[in-house]
Amino acid sequence: MSSGPTISPGEFTHFKTAVLEGGILLAGFDYSGKSVNVLNGESMSEWQEIVRLAEQSAAINGVVLVSLKEGNFCAGADLEQMHDAQRRRSFQEIEQLVITAHRLFDGMEQSPKPFVAAVEGACLGGGLELALACHVRITSTHPRTCFALPEVKLGILPGFGGTQRLPRLIGVPAALDLITTGKTIFPRQALRMGLADGMVTSIPSTVRTLESIQKETLVQAAIAQARVLCSTLVRRRSLRLSQRFLSVPVVRSLLCRYARHQVFKRVRNFYPAPLRAIDAVEGGMRVSILEGSLNIERPLLLDLMAGPISSHLVGLFLAGEEVKRNVATVPMAAMRIGVLGAGLMGSQIAGQLAEKGYAVVLRDVLPGILATAIGRIHTTQTAQVRKRIILPSDLRYRMMRIAPTIHIRDVRAASLVIEAVSEKLDVKRAVLAEFEAEADPDAIFATNTSSYTLADIAARALHPERCVGLHFFNPVAKMQLVEVVRAPFTSDKALVQASSLAKRLGKFPLVVHDGPGFLVNRILSRYLAEAVIMVGEGISIRRIDSIAKNFGMAVDSGHPMGPLELLDLIGLPVAMHVLTSLAVLGPRIESRDTLLRNLLPEKKPPLTFWKSGKENEQAVDVVANYCRAYPSEAGPISDEILHQRLFLPMVDEAVRCLHDKIVEHSWQVDFALTYGIGFPAFRGGLLAWARQTMTPGQITQELESLAAKHGKRLEPCPSLSTGGL
Repeated sequence: MSSGPTISPGEFTHFKTAVLEGGILLAGFDYSGKSVNVLNGESMSEWQEIVRLAEQSAAINGVVLVSLKEGNFCAGADLEQMHDAQRRRSFQEIEQLVITAHRLFDGMEQSPKPFVAAVEGACLGGGLELALACHVRITSTHPRTCFALPEVKLGILPGFGGTQRLPRLIGVPAALDLITTGKTIFPRQALRMGLADGMVTSIPSTVRTLESIQKETLVQAAIAQARVLCSTLVRRRSLRLSQRFLSVPVVRSLLCRYARHQVFKRVRNFYPAPLRAIDAVEGGMRVSILEGSLNIERPLLLDLMAGPISSHLVGLFLAGEEVKRNVATVPMAAMRIGVLGAGLMGSQIAGQLAEKGYAVVLRDVLPGILATAIGRIHTTQTAQVRKRIILPSDLRYRMMRIAPTIHIRDVRAASLVIEAVSEKLDVKRAVLAEFEAEADPDAIFATNTSSYTLADIAARALHPERCVGLHFFNPVAKMQLVEVVRAPFTSDKALVQASSLAKRLGKFPLVVHDGPGFLVNRILSRYLAEAVIMVGEGISIRRIDSIAKNFGMAVDSGHPMGPLELLDLIGLPVAMHVLTSLAVLGPRIESRDTLLRNLLPEKKPPLTFWKSGKENEQAVDVVANYCRAYPSEAGPISDEILHQRLFLPMVDEAVRCLHDKIVEHSWQVDFALTYGIGFPAFRGGLLAWARQTMTPGQITQELESLAAKHGKRLEPCPSLSTGGL
């Protein structure tokens, strides 16, 4: 319980304060009007006033900073404010915020009174930089607690002193890794590397008030630590001997050179932010933290912020927030989910559900497939134990949540069932019929189909209104997009329950209307089919994929990938099935079926275009034989024409999807293709790139020219010429 005077609580909109026994000021961050805490002019001004009052008050001996938001410590800078500044091309307000943050955080760090951060929930970007300016960080093991400096993913670098404080705290190598990748780490990792000074198991209060959270173990530990530091304040823990050696100027220079090499290896030269962040770290280590923050980090940040890449990336991030904001998080009728089909996708979905605390009934008709699925899930979860992300006990609990079965009756108690059986229409319809015979009348049936429409699957359903699509992308753990498919008969309840589940899994649930290929696969099919046609014309595998990789396809995954390499990843049998199913869209979905069949020898594994990083000689021979049998009349083709043939058909199909109301807005197309197929985020999305590159009339003209030379499949959509872009 609090005692003593409060510090003008009525004056603060975004913080609650109380002075506790021993003169410890407890400051609860609770940004008004948002679900997460953010740092902007308003909240920073209030925190500045709290720090000033704490410094000047003889009744206050130390400060503990906590969050009153469940699952969020601080999400960092207010990106809506930043994106507005980017659109207006006016950065004075942002620059002033940065200067204020640097001076404020330096004042905290130099203060004779200890500042302790009690971190529970996501501690990201500027939020982590705020915690770094505190003398001590205590973290909880709450499942949503994590740490990251993800600014490079937004085209900028940490701008509140992160490039200066983090290397001094955990050493240059570890800091460069976190800063240049934007990777997320979890409490045990943070404790091991010295980012956190202590870790406790704490059960968060359901009522998030300043009084109630004082009963939490985390907050009690932070208060106790602050009281200890009041008499013996240690500014910073000393670096270990190995870390001090790696901070020697010559060694540091070599480390920075190596980090630049790793950045180029991962994202080539498409993204300047990681390289500028390395410059900030290297230059800042020669001067004080405040000087490095103001004179090295700040100008690099503002330069990056003013560039188009950051504007694109921030826009896509905010689009993701819009996708999530449009989905209401509703309580599930039960925390039990059924998964029908224990193949590759089914097992991955089941594993993700178990990670998030759901009890999963995993059903397949063959015990051997179930055994393989459980082994696959166990292997994936064990990797997290090996990386010290979770404890062995967490692994056991997750595995215990999954109940394998061969009986459909065992899914009876599930409130929602996800179908992930083989891509055969009669099999999917049979599974739906089994579900309807056993399931609760209110249970939802969600199909993970990638090649059939929801209307096809539910054509014989007794209750089609409870059928919805949940199209996950492979690999499920890494791909953030989920297409939530709504047919005309899908009920609002089914749509909301499916969307809410995807959101709870940490995915972006993008609602799309039913139709062949939905949104992503429909557009992707034009890209893949044209690549196969090019191969059939005798254009080399390497040349086709190089054009796509030089454009930046899949660079954000850390593994740039062309269309033929993507076909290898998908698997030719699956790709051929999807392309065949999309033939209903008309002649524009054309591929070389004969060539693909030749790459699928009977009773042998499918041939791949690539093998061990080189063109597969067997595939090259098959293609050569095909070209001799079906010679092309195209003649020599420039790289520019190949580039147009790969990407302009995708633009055309995207416009057709908008015309068919698969989605309503062009930003939804851009968002879906960025997170669904790896369209380069730094270009802002497919349609954003098209608008920046050419006018609708120019795109129409180019497609007409391509159609005249290479086939009617390339004829443009009429909506293009009327401004449909």
